[in-house]
Amino acid sequence: MAKAFTAYVDDVPGWWESSLEDYAVRPAIAFLRESVHISDAVNQCRRLFKRRADKSLNKDSQDSMYRLGAAALSSMMGHYETYQRSLFAGMIETTRFLPDFDIAKCCSRLEKDSALAIDLARIAAYRGQPTPIGQLMADNLVGWHDPDRVNSHFKAIVPDFQFISNADSEELRVLWQLRHAVVHTGGWLSRPDSQKLSALTDLADRPILLNENFVSAAARRLHPIVKRSTTGIRKRFVAKLPADLKAEDRKVVQELFRVRSPRQAWLG
Repeated sequence: MAKAFTAYVDDVPGWWESSLEDYAVRPAIAFLRESVHISDAVNQCRRLFKRRADKSLNKDSQDSMYRLGAAALSSMMGHYETYQRSLFAGMIETTRFLPDFDIAKCCSRLEKDSALAIDLARIAAYRGQPTPIGQLMADNLVGWHDPDRVNSHFKAIVPDFQFISNADSEELRVLWQLRHAVVHTGGWLSRPDSQKLSALTDLADRPILLNENFVSAAARRLHPIVKRSTTGIRKRFVAKLPADLKAEDRKVVQELFRVRSPRQAWLG
């Protein structure tokens, strides 16, 4: 009798670093660390792949690299989405420290601009657990793959800051569209999807074959994007904290916006 698929899921080893708890406390650090691990994992394979005399990958190695690159992109963007959602959730939670924050106005903006869709079954799944309200709100917001929608979510909390800049939005849209092709269309970029972004129009009707340098390049490019978004919104959020805020509460906020990477140089 065949094993259940769950039988192939290993127990979590003691050295495993990634966890949702890390994302809840320090979302940028959790993402940046994981993006480096994904990049290192691909590079570990690259070093062991067979190559031709000119150092290029041979046919079998190149085929494996294309498939690893697609999987790595999907994983990395999944972690990036978790970073965005976790930071948003954490900010909702810590708005309790802002004496002038109007939560009713925040919710009104989310309901108006972000198509807030409450999933009662999803909420019910948390019954019996001490679940943060911010996490529930993030779970019920849509559009985390759309930089414009993400900006709208964060503007509901900090109206005077654009979380993702216009230039960074263009970079992210390319990554999200490539990820969409991998996850939803078997790795092919359909002509309709290619027309969504001018950077992709020349890649219509062809498979997305990411070369051996792509994953490292993506991890490197996402580092300064995360830094700019996190530190920028941190500056405006922290400025609203009362001077007499308790040290332990201020530390919670500081940790939420902390930015650090195993590859500090990638942050720019």
